[in-house]
Amino acid sequence: MTAQQSKQYPATNEERKKREAEALRANLARRKQQQRSRKTVDQNTEADEQGRGSDGSGKD
Repeated sequence: MTAQQSKQYPATNEERKKREAEALRANLARRKQQQRSRKTVDQNTEADEQGRGSDGSGKD
């Protein structure tokens, strides 16, 4: 390995670390958004169930 090649590897590692960090941040943001949407769906489902009568028609 030449001196020039050995100098390139740390830069490559730094670039890889930057890409990995960016991917982790993107994954975390996506998971948080999925959690928020699940909570919204759960809250809507609970509200719908509370608004329905015993026969499910919404009238009691």
